[in-house]
Amino acid sequence: MQRDSALNRNEANGKPLSTEPSSSSSRVAGLVGVFTGIGALISLAVFLPLPARFQKAGISPAQALQDSYYVVAAVALVLSVWSFFGLRQIRDDEGKGIIMAIRSFRSDKTLSDAEAKITPFWMRFSTSFIMGFKNRKIGLGYTGGLVARASSVGISLFIPLAINAQFKSAGLCNVEVLDAPAGLPDIKRRCPRAYTLSAELTGVSQLIALLAAPGFGYLSARLPRNIPLIFGACAGIAGYITFGISVQHKREGVNGTVGDFVAMALIGLSQIAAIVCSLGILSDGILQQSQQRRSPEVFTDDGQSDALADDAEGEGMDEESRLMGGNDSSKEDASALKGSIAGMYSLYGGAGILILTKMGGSLFDKVSFGSPFYIMATFNGVLLAACILTALKPYGLLLSSK
Repeated sequence: MQRDSALNRNEANGKPLSTEPSSSSSRVAGLVGVFTGIGALISLAVFLPLPARFQKAGISPAQALQDSYYVVAAVALVLSVWSFFGLRQIRDDEGKGIIMAIRSFRSDKTLSDAEAKITPFWMRFSTSFIMGFKNRKIGLGYTGGLVARASSVGISLFIPLAINAQFKSAGLCNVEVLDAPAGLPDIKRRCPRAYTLSAELTGVSQLIALLAAPGFGYLSARLPRNIPLIFGACAGIAGYITFGISVQHKREGVNGTVGDFVAMALIGLSQIAAIVCSLGILSDGILQQSQQRRSPEVFTDDGQSDALADDAEGEGMDEESRLMGGNDSSKEDASALKGSIAGMYSLYGGAGILILTKMGGSLFDKVSFGSPFYIMATFNGVLLAACILTALKPYGLLLSSK
């Protein structure tokens, strides 16, 4: 009865509960995943062969590699300028800018009333970080971002490195050209079979990711967000462990085994699930946080109205909480912190890249060729645990929707 009356009050106030924003964010995340896969294919088809093409034009190997980086940097610069002009004057960006952000570092006494309304950078940073622990969806999105970014590096860096090292240890490379000058085409000539196999394996993983992106976007819109992410995390655990075991053993032939390609398919599914679902969950968490601040009667994930939850908690609120007036940082309007939350999402991803490259590279040299892939399996295990804790909300100590 209380829940029905709360729902009726929402409808009477013109605020019916709707899942359209959630579905829309899932579709957008699916499109982001598709274009991420397209970008990976473009890099393999266009950017990767650039050194060889420059070298065929008569440029030295070292200069060809350098010119390839210049081309990629020029493309990135064009895209950044395009984004700078294309993303101007969007909603909720009124009164924001580089100058206003710089002025926010000053003391409040030197700011005008309009400028004083801008939250300082350090406060936005800390609030967006704390939101990862206060809001379970935002925290799960951060974790998914870490896995997504680390997966990209694991696929593009450590798979070719492991295959090349495995071929060299098995004596399957051309030893006649070991003294050839440096450069990507020369690496290809040093061990062409390893180069071909690593290209096949990474190509399979990216193709599977591209094809699966719309499916994960659809499932995220139709199912609870953590279900597709659980599937992706399980696929990542199985794929990375399988491939890690494979590269530890001495390779008998120059062709990839069925297990290698199955592992690549699972790794591709894991990568695109982390990309699509983490973006969708993060968008959902921002919408939920904003609704909880703006409307006292928006239903939470467990179907309970926020108004009813507030009534249940009201009697247990101490005097200090009443005097504070609800200035909890977790109640900050997340729509005003979209940029900070997106930056924190990228920061988590960068942390995953650093951990994988530093720790994985060191263990690759000192322990085994499969070490980076075991680290990626661990990352996916952490993501799986976070998904389970999110599903078991009453038992999560730090993962609450408030």
